[in-house]
Amino acid sequence: MKHACMTRRTVRRITRHAAHRITRRAALAVMLGCAPALAACTRIDGAAGSTPTGAPPPAVGSMVPEVRDLKVDVKQPNQDEEGWSVTLMPQEGLENDRTVVLPSQSGPLVALVSKYYDESLGNSPDSPDAALMSFDPADGSLTWARLVCLPGGAAPHWGDDLGRLEYHVREAANRSAVAVSPDGRHVSVILRAYVSSVLSEHVSAAAVLDAANGQVVRAEEIRGFVVAQALTDDALIVQTSNTPYPGADNVIAGPGAGTGADAGGSGGAGSTLTSFPLADPQAPPATGSTPLWLLGATHDSLILGAAHIESECFTGNCLGYRAVLATASGQATRQIDGVYAVHPNGLLERFTGGQAADDFLTRAAQSKDPDLTRSTPNPDEDLSRRQAWVALGRELLDPASGAAADITGFTLSDVPTATRWITARWRPAWSKGDRDLNFAPEAAGWMAVPGDPVSTEPAMTMNCAGNPSADSPVITVSLVRTPFTGRTG
Repeated sequence: MKHACMTRRTVRRITRHAAHRITRRAALAVMLGCAPALAACTRIDGAAGSTPTGAPPPAVGSMVPEVRDLKVDVKQPNQDEEGWSVTLMPQEGLENDRTVVLPSQSGPLVALVSKYYDESLGNSPDSPDAALMSFDPADGSLTWARLVCLPGGAAPHWGDDLGRLEYHVREAANRSAVAVSPDGRHVSVILRAYVSSVLSEHVSAAAVLDAANGQVVRAEEIRGFVVAQALTDDALIVQTSNTPYPGADNVIAGPGAGTGADAGGSGGAGSTLTSFPLADPQAPPATGSTPLWLLGATHDSLILGAAHIESECFTGNCLGYRAVLATASGQATRQIDGVYAVHPNGLLERFTGGQAADDFLTRAAQSKDPDLTRSTPNPDEDLSRRQAWVALGRELLDPASGAAADITGFTLSDVPTATRWITARWRPAWSKGDRDLNFAPEAAGWMAVPGDPVSTEPAMTMNCAGNPSADSPVITVSLVRTPFTGRTG
């Protein structure tokens, strides 16, 4: 379930043996060839080694981001017995933005991050800024506001013609713009400073802020195409690549595939992982490599995957892939199979095994619609497949602790409270329309972490309304009592 203002979805202990039990399901889709979840299975012309166009890349060291106070007009928060709402109008960073609500240790964060430039939509390439605002969870008052921008207000250069690369650049920009550390103490923002058809020439600016006071913890210039970013409790990790996807030509993870630097790689050097320590902003970064996708992080480990796995699989339409926990250098420490969703707080959804489930997912991968993301020509077939998917054995796993909760029969979505993510459960329900399926899931409680009992009580959750732009720069942030039973999504 997509939450407001976000563009973006039987308890038991897992033993090491159990985590490896379903190896055959690791990447059923990719065993068959080119998987839809992969960015591509063939090299994209122009991804690397192309002739540069337009202005040259900025000089090395010139794109370290600046962070300054952001002027925000704030109306007095409205409070009731349970929650609050506040209306605000940031004065900068609104040319081309989307709004994201994130919980942190110190309270809710609202991030206004730049969308990728699109001349056909009238977007301005002169404003890659990001606005960050933090609120007191008790009363909604603004505690700090910062603008992250390029030095001196420098305008970025956008490539004249990215061709087939444009989709990948846009997708990477959307998923890597902002992140919060697992302990909720830091927030990181990445700005695209220079975009070109030559991916190795891309330049980005990254800033990590203290979530408690908005002070700069670390600011860096990033050379190369940023595929993804993640925060552990003590480091910013940025993944860069000279191709639109980490494994160069493709990434295939099947039974018996390794999990190290060559895990599933097929004809490419993979991507670079650069780790920036947060305790000492002057400490030099460390680098490693991987052909896998950087999907997220736990408190002290990276989550890497054989495919780009989304954060939610709400409508019952995903295949399972192999994921690993790894060090900041990309060295795998643990393998987890059947993963089909990676939540922003580092929790994983995965299939839990069984021959029937293997057979179903294999048939799904072999079908005309292998990722189940679009309606099939026959609505009856689509309905039966989605119902069968929901009935597969599945669990929500905390890879750090090993705690897991059975989620068979449900789909999940991430919901921000003031200080943490919670996981909402939904009982899926479909009905056939003229051409497509109508989807109206029913709320069925929530949990904080696997191992906690499912609660059916309302919870105080963060919401955001408004789509800031130069014409309408007003947004409303609220903490409201939200029921998790008796309603449809």
